[in-house]
Amino acid sequence: MISIRLLGCNGGIGGELRQSTCYLLGERLLVDAGTGLGTLPLNEMQHIDHVVLTHAHLDHIACLPLLVDSVAAQRTQPLQVWALPEVIAVLASHIFNDKVWPDFTQIPTPEQPFMRLNVLPEVLEVEGMRISALPANHGIPACGLRVETEAISIAFSGDTADCPAFWQAVHEDQRLTAVIVECSYPASMSDMALLSMHLDTSVLLPRLRALPTRVTPVVIHRKPGMEDAIAKELVAGLPERNVRLPSPGDMLTFTA
Repeated sequence: MISIRLLGCNGGIGGELRQSTCYLLGERLLVDAGTGLGTLPLNEMQHIDHVVLTHAHLDHIACLPLLVDSVAAQRTQPLQVWALPEVIAVLASHIFNDKVWPDFTQIPTPEQPFMRLNVLPEVLEVEGMRISALPANHGIPACGLRVETEAISIAFSGDTADCPAFWQAVHEDQRLTAVIVECSYPASMSDMALLSMHLDTSVLLPRLRALPTRVTPVVIHRKPGMEDAIAKELVAGLPERNVRLPSPGDMLTFTA
């Protein structure tokens, strides 16, 4: 079983239900650290030991610096942050640089810091799960993620334009139960989707139609004000599938 608490799954902010990408798996693992992380109570933040990032855009890392600052005094071990090497370099150079934010990899001491920045290994084992990178196509260093247990796996697209290598990996995974995939725009905004290297419904619908029926599509990262249009196009285009269109705060549970 894999349970995911959607602290944030919106494609932007503004008004109600505008928490950007952040997923809590179990009690100790976050996937991305967008503004949705700010909805988590402090006592629960203290239990987070690992943060796995798909890329370094602000809507996916905005609350990471605040998380470290908020819980450091209550923790006895460093917070472990995992990402592609290029993403780790961006965080070190542009965020945790003692200018934008303190370098918590050196505070209080380099030997026992509040945070460690780690290159994501081929397989990261944490919370009884195995996490590995999947291809993504977002114009910057970025990845999707596969999360596996002994019985099942789920795939996260991360932010991406169409990425044939991601979908090939999805189709080759015989234990895949769900695909959590972004769709930022309706079909009428396909030009904007191409420009920003995101998905729109006209591109995503054929990919979802091709999924095995055992795989649940979960569509997230809908841009503010476009949620209804995206939802209508996906539901109309996939009448035979149970497309999940979650909101921040929802809990998703997947079993074999």
